[in-house]
Amino acid sequence: MHIQSLGYIQFKTHQVAVSRDLDNSHILCFKSTNSRCEWESFSTESAAVDYIVTPMPNLVYQLVLAGDQPN
Repeated sequence: MHIQSLGYIQFKTHQVAVSRDLDNSHILCFKSTNSRCEWESFSTESAAVDYIVTPMPNLVYQLVLAGDQPN
């Protein structure tokens, strides 16, 4: 896998590191806040742009298994 860093974008609500997978031309986005992060891959620039500019939702669901501590 060959990854090329394209840049980093800082918004008031989140930040996104953007890269490109040179093997398949997918756009890779690592989006984060102070408390959460997620990673997505896109085959089109328009889908990546929509994802990049959209803040992460405030409401989050989580699965807590027996023996685990909830966050």
